[in-house]
Amino acid sequence: MAVDQQRRLGEAAAQAHAAQDNGDHAAANDAWRRYVLIEDALGDPQDLLDEGVALSKVAIDLWRQG
Repeated sequence: MAVDQQRRLGEAAAQAHAAQDNGDHAAANDAWRRYVLIEDALGDPQDLLDEGVALSKVAIDLWRQG
């Protein structure tokens, strides 16, 4: 499965670079967003959970300040 994700990661990067080279900023942004999602999927699930918890804590703190 990691091999497929690595292939998809490479494809997303290639699509992003191609879109940038063509000046298509919207397509480049979409491709880079897809790249980041694929890259996140390759990471440790606990790291993703920890990051989500940390972001939630920040959101709660900001809400309380507002």
